[in-house]
Amino acid sequence: MKATKILRNDQELIDRFLALFGLGAVNAAQNKPVQPGFFIYGCSFIKEFIEGNYFKKEQVLLKTLEENGLAPDSGPLQHMLEAIANSKEMSDELMAAARQWQAGDVDGRNSIIWATSSYTSMLRQHIDRSRSIIFPLAEQLIPPEEQYKIAEAYNHIVFEEGENHPIEHYEKIVVALKDESDDWK
Repeated sequence: MKATKILRNDQELIDRFLALFGLGAVNAAQNKPVQPGFFIYGCSFIKEFIEGNYFKKEQVLLKTLEENGLAPDSGPLQHMLEAIANSKEMSDELMAAARQWQAGDVDGRNSIIWATSSYTSMLRQHIDRSRSIIFPLAEQLIPPEEQYKIAEAYNHIVFEEGENHPIEHYEKIVVALKDESDDWK
């Protein structure tokens, strides 16, 4: 199914980001020369790509599953929607902690370590749930004639909803984070 293939491609980029973002927390905990800007830049990826692009596309798929019989207030859809809502709250906490640390407050460093660990764990579980439960359900429940509607909605998100950048922009963010992480060795 094209809809899940598009999301899987986005998830591959998110997986690479999560590995680097988690590495930043580990290195910060080990007092390596990690700077708060690393986390601020990472938060921009979360806000713009994960929340501003990926989750919007994922919600289209989840809404289609609901329209095809899956209950939104229990089971897998409930878990998926809760994680999407939690991401916003958690990413706000991440940004606040990074800014606090950037302002010279050592507690911000400790908060960013904890918040990053919590966020990466939550998002990894969310993506695993989509791969192991949601995508197979989509393959089973969504009729082929509805799949084009999902693709159209994805295109609307990517091309018409304002400040989204092409995927290459987000890939460059991940590369920049990787380059910075290479300096910690």
